[in-house]
Amino acid sequence: MTPKIENLKDVREKLLGYSRETAARLSRIAVERLASIEERGEAPTVFEADALSRIYGIDADLLADEPIQLAPGDGVVTLASRNELRGLDDVTRVRVVAAANAARDLASLRKLEGLEDHRARFRKEAPGLDASKTAPPFRQGAKCAADLRRKLKLRDAPISSLRDFVAERFPSIAVLYAELGGAGPAGLTFLDPLRGPTVVLNLEGKNKNPCVRRFSLAHELCHLLLDWNRLETVASISGYLNESRLAVEQRANAFAVRLICPESVIKRLIAKDAHLSKPKTVQTLASYGLPYAALRLYLRNEGGVKLSEDSSSAPTALGTEARWVAAEEPTGIEGFPLADVKPERRTEVARAAARLYSIGRIRRDQFADALGATPAADLESVLDFFALNLPAEDLSMTVA
Repeated sequence: MTPKIENLKDVREKLLGYSRETAARLSRIAVERLASIEERGEAPTVFEADALSRIYGIDADLLADEPIQLAPGDGVVTLASRNELRGLDDVTRVRVVAAANAARDLASLRKLEGLEDHRARFRKEAPGLDASKTAPPFRQGAKCAADLRRKLKLRDAPISSLRDFVAERFPSIAVLYAELGGAGPAGLTFLDPLRGPTVVLNLEGKNKNPCVRRFSLAHELCHLLLDWNRLETVASISGYLNESRLAVEQRANAFAVRLICPESVIKRLIAKDAHLSKPKTVQTLASYGLPYAALRLYLRNEGGVKLSEDSSSAPTALGTEARWVAAEEPTGIEGFPLADVKPERRTEVARAAARLYSIGRIRRDQFADALGATPAADLESVLDFFALNLPAEDLSMTVA
C-alpha cells in the first residue's frame, strides 16, 4: 500500500526510502540545503527540482506542489510499494528509478513520433492466455507457456534468440538494458499510464551470461502477458531463478523455462535416455539454450532427474558458446559513440530521439536531454551510429 505523501521529505523517506545523505549526493544538492528544503519549507530552484525529479522518478512539476499529488498508476509509485524495492541498497534503487525514467521518456518520444499508443498496440499483439487461478503458480506458468507456443505455432522447436523473438512477435515491447549491479535484480517490467510495455534487463551479475539473460527476458515477458489485466499497473522487480514464495515469480519462472524448452521435449528425452547422458540427448538439450541452474530445477521437478551442482559436465548450453553470445547480444550497447550515455538510454531511447532530431521534431538540447548528455557532446555521432541524416538547418530549432 502506498503511504500518504505530503511533501518532498515524504517522497524521499516514505516512498523511496533514501537517506538524506544519499539523496543529496545523487542530486548534487548540499545536505544542508536539502534539509532546508525539507524541514523549513524553502522552495527548490528549477535546477534542484529537476535533480530531485531524476532520482525520485517523479515529474518536477508534481514535486513543486504541496501536498504532492502523485500521478495515478505511475509505475515508480507502484514499485515503491513492493518489498523488493525496499530490499535494494540506495545506489541500486536509484538505478532502478533511472531505468523507469528511461522507459517513461521513451513513451513520450514515441508519442512525439506519432506512433500508436504502445499499450493499445500490445493489447492487439498479446494472445489471450488463460492462467487458471485454482492451479498452483508453477502449473499456471507451464500451461500458459504451452498455450503461447501453440498459438504462435512454435511447436517444439528451439527459439534461436529470445531477443529477436520478442522484437518480432511483440514489437510494442521495448527491451532496455541497465547496469543494476552484480547483486541487483535480473530484470524490471513496466506497463503503466506513463510507460508502454517495457522490459529492462540487468547487464551485470548473472545476466552477463547470455543464456541467463535469455531466461530473464522470458521471465519478464510472462509478467507482461499474465500480470497485466488492462487496468492495473505492472511494475515488477525480478530476482534470479530461485524458490521464491511469491506466486507471480514462481509462475514467471515456470513460464520462462517451458517457453524456452517445452515439457514435451524433456519428457521425450527422459523416456529415451533416463540419465540424459547420450551425445544426441546432450546436443538436443544444448540447442534450447537453458541456463544450467534452470535446467537442474526443471529436470528435478518434471522427471526426478538430479544433476550435479557442478556445471562442468552440464548436458546443456552454459551460455559461453559463441552462438548464444551472438543470439542474445544487447544490440546497440557496445560501440555506442558517447561513452557517458547510460545503457538504458543507448538503445530504444537514443534511436527514437535521434529519429526525431533528424527530422527536426525536437531541438538539439532536447536530443541531448533524452540521452542524458550535455548539448556540448558530439550528438551528431549518434545520428551516424543509427545511419540518420542531420536535420535541415531551418528545422533544427523547431519546438516539439
